[in-house]
Amino acid sequence: MHKDNIIKVYTIASFGYFGFENGIFTGISGGGAPTVITFSKNEKGEYSLLEYKEPMDGAFYTDSLKKMFPEKLHDEVLSADKYYPELTRQQEAQAAEYLKSIGRTAKVSAAYVKKKLTDINVETSNKLFAEFTQYNQFLNNCPHWIGTRECIENGVRYVYETSQSKTSDDYDLITFKKTNEDGAIVEEYRYKIVGNEPVLVYKKN
Repeated sequence: MHKDNIIKVYTIASFGYFGFENGIFTGISGGGAPTVITFSKNEKGEYSLLEYKEPMDGAFYTDSLKKMFPEKLHDEVLSADKYYPELTRQQEAQAAEYLKSIGRTAKVSAAYVKKKLTDINVETSNKLFAEFTQYNQFLNNCPHWIGTRECIENGVRYVYETSQSKTSDDYDLITFKKTNEDGAIVEEYRYKIVGNEPVLVYKKN
């Protein structure tokens, strides 16, 4: 709708944040909803955002949606779910183009990537991945699964990795590691699991 240099756009929109997990460029978070976006247009033809609006949640969803959209669009927006598979394919195509632009090749998947968790008891896992991570940014950046994730820090790409192995005396060993693009280790913690207690046996930072 266009009136007095005010443009109102009715959309079914989706968005996704992608990142590298286990070598796959995958959707980390995102969402979608019918939206109404209002712009103003100045004499130079430049647009400015005036309002971005989504329907209310829960029991108020349908009523708020109908108030936002013209009646002729109600059937479309009330069945918006049918559009999301195509929007997901568009996200994956855009993600693939981004990888191409930075010279990377990888599998692209907006869907959740199945992950293998560490094979330790719940109490020990909670200490490592919930308690310790509250006070240690490095541990918080490491995956809570066995595998890798990438982060960009000050324009530099780093790989964080969590792995599980055995010590020479047959205790479980959980290793957290940060490497740079050349594969050099920047930071590393190793925890020996003794009973329910993770014991730090090696640290490099």
